[in-house]
Amino acid sequence: MSQVKDRGETVMAQGDAERPGRMVRAADDRQGGVELPRGRVLIVEDEFFVAMDAEDSLTAAGFTVIGIAATAEAAVTLAESQSPDIVLMDIRLVGRRDGIDAAAEIRDRFGIPSVFATAHSDPTTRHRAEVAAAPLGWLSKPYTRTEVTNALGRALLRYRQERG
Repeated sequence: MSQVKDRGETVMAQGDAERPGRMVRAADDRQGGVELPRGRVLIVEDEFFVAMDAEDSLTAAGFTVIGIAATAEAAVTLAESQSPDIVLMDIRLVGRRDGIDAAAEIRDRFGIPSVFATAHSDPTTRHRAEVAAAPLGWLSKPYTRTEVTNALGRALLRYRQERG
């Protein structure tokens, strides 16, 4: 069992760091008395420091970050080659395609769900994202370490429960 400090919280990690899907418990890391699962995450974010902070937060909480992509095309390529359990997807990306397009393609081609992390959650954008990509959750930027880890844990729990 290892311990990691997260802005004053102690996160208890069970098992070894390389075991995907392991369970982690933190002070507010439970939903209805059930420990939230951890898994393999693809981060899609074109702002370097935001991506690095998300990677650090998720790794410290027991997730395995399989890669970081700054474009929709790179996200699809990484999703295909690395098979993450879930994608943390920014909506506004560099290039001609946005995160909604990438999330929809990743879900349609590989069955991998996304959680959107964005500062752009106006009703039109949100509706387009819901229809096209059916995300498992939303995070408003800026988000805290606890918010990102809990959002992905809840999304994975929901996804795994729905799949049976």
